[in-house]
Parts: sequence; structure tokens; C-alpha cells
Amino acid sequence: MQEDVRPALDVDFDAVLAGRLIQPVFQPVVALADERPVGFEALARGPEGPFREAAALFAAATRAGRAAELDWMCASAAGRHFRTAELPEELALFVNLNPDTLVLDPPDEVIKEYTGLTQERPVVLEITEQSVMREPARLLEAVLDARRRTARIALDDVGAEPGSLAAMPLINPDIIKLDRSIIQSRANSWAVSQVVNAVLDEANRRGAQILAEGIETREHVAVARSLGATLGQGWLFGRPGPLPPKDVRCSEHELARVKSRRVSRTTPFEVLAPTTDVHPTTDDLFENMAEHIEYQAKQTSSPAILTVNVGDGGFDDEARLRHTYLTNRGIDVFVLGTNLPHDLGGRIRGIPLLETDPLVHERTVLFVGSRYGSAAFARRHGDTLDAGTCYDPEHVIEATLTLVNRLPA
Repeated sequence: MQEDVRPALDVDFDAVLAGRLIQPVFQPVVALADERPVGFEALARGPEGPFREAAALFAAATRAGRAAELDWMCASAAGRHFRTAELPEELALFVNLNPDTLVLDPPDEVIKEYTGLTQERPVVLEITEQSVMREPARLLEAVLDARRRTARIALDDVGAEPGSLAAMPLINPDIIKLDRSIIQSRANSWAVSQVVNAVLDEANRRGAQILAEGIETREHVAVARSLGATLGQGWLFGRPGPLPPKDVRCSEHELARVKSRRVSRTTPFEVLAPTTDVHPTTDDLFENMAEHIEYQAKQTSSPAILTVNVGDGGFDDEARLRHTYLTNRGIDVFVLGTNLPHDLGGRIRGIPLLETDPLVHERTVLFVGSRYGSAAFARRHGDTLDAGTCYDPEHVIEATLTLVNRLPA
């Protein structure tokens, strides 16, 4: 038998998973208006020793290639404990799931646990912003499935990394969690202002709630309220530990539930054409329209997503240089078209289209940021193009969502 030569610590981690030695602890999430709980976030703890804290647990799971397994195990344990606790039924369970986990099919035990739990209590799935754009199609499908099961969606740690701001309009969260670095920052920097303004715009437009993490002092409460937060979490309100007794006084304030966006299986042209004027134009004139949208992308100073459909047209070196420049500025770029490779150079993601896809006869440039949206769109009609532009963010986001099932999974 081949000797296991892995570090002893990783072998010990295997024993933690095999013995299911994961215990959930819970930290209150409160309404800042009355500072009483609206729910509890589940956090993971391992057995006494090197894997006691969640950071060590997940670092070992990542090294072993078992992060999703640990994620689902933690979610299952949290759901089981929460269901059996004698708590008011209006209190919600907040559960963290990495995007890389959420795109995978959950084990049967997790489905069973959460099917029962969502019928009895509110559930909020927290999506960490890390890797949120790695597999956008599968992630957005998972988000839609969670909503169908009545779960709410929270976008976690917003502000820690720029990617969450770009994905925020597409994920359409019910709750936006400001990272502790925003609340505990001693200086109102330009970067902090960018994050806060984007979050406030999204919350006001969609009716989402803002939750401030890392509240440890009364000063932090004041900062959180000044940034528009109505929910809070941190040591000031309670450290992670067992669930409270059944007579806990919960808040009278309810969690928000945003209106779900329509995700149609059509095309951007079919979504956008009814919303604005469409006129016959030439290929050259449409290129000018598209370049205007791309110019807006060049001027942005915050994360965004640019989706370009070239249909059965080409993607030349000049376009590659333009889009590489945008990716270097932090913009996620997707290019759809026939005969396109997945790798278009740099961080541009190519998406080949089937010859039967109606997008083959369309041309589209969709630009979605955390606070704006614009588009140029066209459909081939004989020797000309029927084309239009749109600057309504909600319509542009809806048009972008028609491409979800075509993005790489």
C-alpha cells in the first residue's frame, strides 16, 4: 500500500470531515432601529486544535480540494440545529456559501434539510463576493433556484474586493452586506465613497437592505447608520456562540425581499427593441454606436461588465486590444460569436455561438456597472441593420440576463 505522504495536518483534516466534527455557532443579525435580532448567521467551528477556527478549516479544505464538501457539511449542520431550536418562527437563518459551491448540485441531505427549513422559517443565502464572476451562468441559475425555494439572497463582504460591485445588479440581492473594512475605516477615502454610493444606489433602486458588518462600538453604529445601513452585525450585539433560549425578543422590523428580475430565454434585441426607437442603419454606423458604449466603459472608474455579441461577424486584433485594455481596468469582458475560442487573450472570455442561435443575426454591446447601464443593439434585416440604443439600467440588465444560459459554465 502506498504511504500517505501528505502533511500530517492535512491527514488530520480528513479525519475531521470523516467524523463530521463540525459544529455551528451563531451570531445575531439585528435591526439597528431597535437592536433586536432579525436572525442569526451560522458560522463553522471544528474540534479543539488547529482546525477550531473557520479560516483554518477552509484553508485545509481548499488544499485538499474538498472546499465544497466542507461548505455543504457546514450548511447541513447549521440547518439541522436551527430547525430544532425553539426560536420565534420569524427569525431568519443566514448561511454562507461560496459561489464555487453554490453552482454545484447540493447533496440530498442538504436538499432535504433546507426544503423543510424554508417551509418553516426565513433563510438568507449569503454569497461571498470572492469568485462571484468565475462561473456567472451557473451562479445566477443557482440564485434563481434559491429564490424559487423562497430563500433571500445576501451579497457578502461588499467592498473587500471590487468584483461584487460589478455583479451586484445581476445577482439582485435582498441584503447587501458592507464589509467590516468599510465600517471600521478611519478615513472616508475615494474608494470607500465609490462602494457606498454604488450600494446606496442599488438599495434605493431595488428596495434592498444594507447590513453593516464589524460593528464593535457605538461609534461603529453611528457610522453604519450614516451609510444607510438598517441592519447590523458584530461583537457589540453578540459574539458567535450557541443559539439563545426560546424566549428571545426578536425585532419588529422585517427583512426586505426585492422583486425578482425577469430572466427570459429570448435575446437582447427582443428585450430592448420595444423600449426605444429602432431605425435602419449600416454596419459602419452601428460600429460607431457600439464604440460610444465602449467609450463609456473606458471612462468608468468602478468595476463593471461589458458583454459584446459579434454574431457571425469577426473579432479582430484591434477589438482584442480594446477589450484587453478594459479588462486591465477591472472590467469583466465577455465576447459572443460564431467560431470564437474560449480564450481570446488576456482575461477576455470568448463564448462560441451555435449556428442555430438567433444571436448569430444580432449585434449587441451591453455595459452594466454598479450604478449605470447602456447598450447598443441591432438585428440583421436584409442588407441593413435595425438598430437602437438604450440607457435605462434596468432594461440593460434584463437584456444581459438573456445571455446567462450562454455564458460558460
